[in-house]
Formats: sequence, structure tokens, C-alpha cells
Amino acid sequence: MKKNNLWKAIGICFIAFVILSWIIPTGTFSYGNFVKGETTPLGFFDIFRYPMITASTSLFVLTAIVMLLIGGFYGVLNQTGVYATVVSKVANKFKEKGHIFLTISILAFALLASLTGLTLPLFVIVPFFVAIILQLGYSKIVALLSTVGAILVGNMGSTYGFNINGYLSFFFETGMNDTIATRILFFLVITSALIGFVLLLSEKTKTVAKKKSSKKEETTVSIPLYENHVDHKKSAVPMIIISILMMVVVLVGMYNWETGLHVKIFTNLHDSITNFEISGYPIFKNILGSIDPIGYWTNYEFAIILFLATLLIAWVYNVKGSEKWQAFLNGVKQMIPVAIYTVAAGILFLLMNTGTTFFGSIANFFITMTKGFNVFSFGILSAIGGVFYNDFPYLVNALYDPITSLYTNYGFIGMLMQMIHGFVMLIAPTSVILVAGLRYLDISYTEWFKNIWKYLLLALVIIVIFIIILLLLG
Repeated sequence: MKKNNLWKAIGICFIAFVILSWIIPTGTFSYGNFVKGETTPLGFFDIFRYPMITASTSLFVLTAIVMLLIGGFYGVLNQTGVYATVVSKVANKFKEKGHIFLTISILAFALLASLTGLTLPLFVIVPFFVAIILQLGYSKIVALLSTVGAILVGNMGSTYGFNINGYLSFFFETGMNDTIATRILFFLVITSALIGFVLLLSEKTKTVAKKKSSKKEETTVSIPLYENHVDHKKSAVPMIIISILMMVVVLVGMYNWETGLHVKIFTNLHDSITNFEISGYPIFKNILGSIDPIGYWTNYEFAIILFLATLLIAWVYNVKGSEKWQAFLNGVKQMIPVAIYTVAAGILFLLMNTGTTFFGSIANFFITMTKGFNVFSFGILSAIGGVFYNDFPYLVNALYDPITSLYTNYGFIGMLMQMIHGFVMLIAPTSVILVAGLRYLDISYTEWFKNIWKYLLLALVIIVIFIIILLLLG
């Protein structure tokens, strides 16, 4: 019944939104001036209508489909007989050095998230790292913190992530390198704090596990999307190469090189290929079909590449038709609950984008609390906005008008929003990647908060210190 706890957390957020819609009027900003609207309360039928709209909206459905495809991908990997071999070999190599593997995991996920700003594509390799961490004898909480937690911390300390810093640069017309030294330093500090916290927690949980083992209690932990099916006759090299190439292609394809770093090589290459004609016939354009340039790929292209990689691995390892699809479906079935929860986590985000909402009134309240910019009130506003807008660019867009009309210190405000939003994503039940991780490992929301609150407090202290230093430096 652990998972019902997460349902309650998501449900409470939704009901709170419904109640607030009866109390707070709508409002919008126009060149820094607030325009108050009427209250638009959500009624009885809306309580049922909007969840159904969320479940049928392409954005959320696509996220769910990707989760299912990840399940299918690992289902086929298990069927090859080499995946379990790789997991076991890595786990055995770090058997007496588990703390080193935890450090590697956190650094890898945090760094990739910080550099790319992507979350969903990184979830593809979460099951692999989780399988190794659980085989090393660590708890599910440690596994989640070392993977999904590291992704969220990497976003909090984003350096060149386009989905964070790229949009800040785009909206506020600043350079990606304007505050890069501060962002790198913050990333190093916040990630180091996570590593230290996880290592301390891992020792504590391992000690508890040893005590249970000495009492001859059952300590076997099931590993999701993992089967101990080993075939020593097959080489794991093709699987490793295909998997790495898939991740590289996806991460490169989904990072906006042109807008973020002014790298136009991929766009120019795309134009050259699609514009190539033979006797006036655009042969490559018609063969390839509707495909965006590298750098403009979305979850649609991601889903296609993930599926193609799955088929390629099945073909390379000669997994027969019936076995292939059965293995694929077995993996998909395991990820159905995760897919459902990721859709549910997006309900507030949908409500914030269905028209005029009351967030403008909330923003106006905190912005006008004091004369001029106030760090404390704007920090609270960013935290509230983080719960509503689990996708950072939408929060920036929602506050773009008053920020650019009333303030000038865009670099500082951008960093403040980035840090606070990333912090909120570690605990908000509207954080899609967090909810996916919690459901994937069957960890209750209260269990997560119970284990992570000390790190949250430490992260908050680090954020406050950085804000004070930035204010002092002017």
C-alpha cells in the first residue's frame, strides 16, 4: 500500500488547487502592470474532467509512452542473457568499494543533467545503475538518491543545460557564460553535499541490513526491470555499444546547440541533406520524412530511437519474434504504474496552461510586498511556481513580464529561480521525474521525505549562503 501514499500527495496538491481557484482571482501582467481578473472556480465535474484531459493530452501521454518503452527496452535486454552478466560483473568489481560506485553514479547523473538540462532521457540508464546499487546491498532510498536524486540536483546546479540556462538566456537576453563561474561553483558544492549525504546514509542502511541478516530475517530485495538470466556464451560488447550510441545520439539530438551555444553545424547539415535534389526531386527529404534538425529533437524522436535500439539489440542477439515481443511486453507491464503516475504528476502543469490562472495574482502579491526586488518574497514565489510549473521554462515564461519590466538584475534572478525550482523538484509530488523514481522503486512519499529532509536542509543552507554572497558581491 506504499504507493497510495504518493497518490494522496498528488491528490492533495490537486484539491488544494481546486480550493484556491475559488478564493484567488485570476490575473495577468502587461508591461509590468498587473491586470486583475475574476475568480474562475473549478467545479464538481472539473475535478473529474481535468484528470481525464491530462490523461489524453499528447505531452503527458508521450511521457508515459517513453516510460513504457524504457520498460520494453529492459525487457529485451534481460532476454538477451548478457544484461545480467554486465550488472553482476560491475557489482562484483565494486563489491568492496560500493562507496566509489555511489560516487560515480551521483557524479555521472548530476553532471549529465547539469550540462544538458534533460531529465527523461537520463531515466533510461536509471534501472541499470539501480540494479547494481541494489546488488551491492544498498537500500532503495540510496539507489534513488544516487540516480534520480542526482539528476534533480544536477538540474538545481545547471551550468549549460538548455532547458534551464538556455531559456534564461533566451528570455532575459543574457549570455550562457554570464554567471558560469558561480553556477559551476554551486554545482560542485551542492553535488558534493549530496555525495557526502548519500555515503553517510548508505553506511547507516548497510548497518541496519547487517543487523537484520544476523537475526536471519528476510533481506532479499527485488530489483525492478532486472532478471538474473545469464548467458555466458554471448558477448555483452554489442549491447554496450548500441546502448551508449543510443544515449549519445539522444542527448546530442535533444540539446539545442544553435540557440544555446550558437553552434549551427547540425542545422546546416540538416538543410544540406533535406535540400539535396536529383533532377528537382528532394530524395533525402522524402526518404527521411518529417525530422527536425539535431538540437531540436523532442520526446517523439527520443521514443523512436529508443524503440529502434530495442529492435536492433533483439536482432543482434537473435531474440526470436515471439520471445522478443513477450520480453518487450513483460518490461512494459512493469512500467505501467510508473507511466500512470507520471501522467498524474502533470495535472497542475496542465491546469496552469489551460488559460488564465490565479498564479498571476499570487505573483503580484509577492512582487508588491516590498518596494523593489526582495530576495525572500521572490524566493517564496519561485517555490510556489515550482510546484505549479514542473517544467522550468514555463515558470520563467510566467514571470518574464514583471521581471523584465520591474527589475534589471536578470543574472541573479535567474540563478535564484534555478536554485529554488530545483530544490522544489526534490520534494514536490508534481515533480515528474521524482514521482517516476518513487513509483519505480515502490518508495512512499513520506519515506522519501523522512530520509531526505536533512539533505534538503543542507541544500537550503547552501542556497542561502550563495544568495548572500551574490548580494554582497553586487
